[in-house]
Amino acid sequence: MKAAQASVVLFAFWLVLSGSLNLIDLAFGLILSVLFGVWAAKTLWAEDAPVLTARQAGQFVLYIPHLLKNMVVSALQVAEVVLDPRMPIDPIIVGHRTPFKREVTRVAYANSITLTPGTLTVDVENNTFYIHGLAESFTDEIASGELEQRLMRVFEE
Repeated sequence: MKAAQASVVLFAFWLVLSGSLNLIDLAFGLILSVLFGVWAAKTLWAEDAPVLTARQAGQFVLYIPHLLKNMVVSALQVAEVVLDPRMPIDPIIVGHRTPFKREVTRVAYANSITLTPGTLTVDVENNTFYIHGLAESFTDEIASGELEQRLMRVFEE
């Protein structure tokens, strides 16, 4: 089951990246997705596999556009700050405690923060995340708990 789920996700990712519906490309992508899916199920997720229910998979599908939107908006904000001749950079490190129970949720949270321009997960101690922000405004969504709630709907419920 883990290998099948991983293979489906990897193949969907392959389709998005390749953008090709050529039969050879599809077959190549499918073969690689299955191989990497089986490998991931055996080595990466041997104990705490991120197996998602249908409801959680739906929440994950809804989470991806939200993350992409945040990445684009944050990239524009970073560009604005960097291109401003005054360089209004006011770095900050924020500690944020979360109620996550699963390791996969903590990893997804740390990676989501790091993937968003202007923020970086510096350290994690238990459920406390230390996040560097280019300016305090970059950590607003983290402080609001919106990102945390979205990830809890995907991996914790």
